[in-house]
Amino acid sequence: MATSLWIRPPKAKEARAVSRVIRRSIVELCGEDHGGDMLQIADWLANKSPQQVGRWIADREQLWSVAGREAIEGAGAIRRDGRLLLLYVEPSARFSGVSRALLDQLELVAFQAGATRITLETTRTARRFYLDAGYRPVDGDSADLIKPLGGIGDLGR
Repeated sequence: MATSLWIRPPKAKEARAVSRVIRRSIVELCGEDHGGDMLQIADWLANKSPQQVGRWIADREQLWSVAGREAIEGAGAIRRDGRLLLLYVEPSARFSGVSRALLDQLELVAFQAGATRITLETTRTARRFYLDAGYRPVDGDSADLIKPLGGIGDLGR
């Protein structure tokens, strides 16, 4: 029997599990961005420790969600002003709907907090995902993407 996907804010004690998902996603799924360069990977991971993630989760300006079926398979954070800070998925959960469900949830909580648009800086790895979700480059092939939130009906696409 398949377990249904849940989405909720993370608990402070889950910072280690959230950090693990983020770090594994960067190392295993973002090769298009870091090319396996250990120095680039180390730099990217430098501020993704469980302690730092715990501080981020506790930051009241950051709205966090985690998703999974039996364990945390994805994590994301957005600022109250609509700036998407991060969205990562466990490698085994890639293309399973976790990322899309998390993005929908983060858009919703940002909208509820008063955001009128979502902005983000995408990686090469995630660019297609965001474009498919209705985001558009700020200009040209910019890594900066934007999506207006005209109303709650817009969130379901």
